[in-house]
Amino acid sequence: MPAAGYAYAFVDLAFAFVDLAFAFVDLAFAFVNLAFAFVDLAFAFVDLAFAFVDLAFAFVDLAFAFVDLAFAFVDLAFAFVDLAIAFVDLAIAFVDLAIAFADCTYSQTTNRYKK
Repeated sequence: MPAAGYAYAFVDLAFAFVDLAFAFVDLAFAFVNLAFAFVDLAFAFVDLAFAFVDLAFAFVDLAFAFVDLAFAFVDLAFAFVDLAIAFVDLAIAFVDLAIAFADCTYSQTTNRYKK
């Protein structure tokens, strides 16, 4: 009955090939899972890129806020310049008033305008 022994050997070999086929199927699923992992990683990088874009827009908004603040300080500086000019005008008015009082006092003491 050596033929039966060969038949069993071929059956065992067939089962070995089936086991090998299942191993390749498992390997294929492992590669599919790896591919999905790379897809997930790619989406994570896309999300990260969007986060950096959002951060960049936040920095741009912050920069515009600083520009607005700078313009506010410029406006404040002009307001202080206008205030300083008003004080100078007030000082000139006081000088003119002092000159007028002095002139009036001088004219009264010397009777310069008396005929």
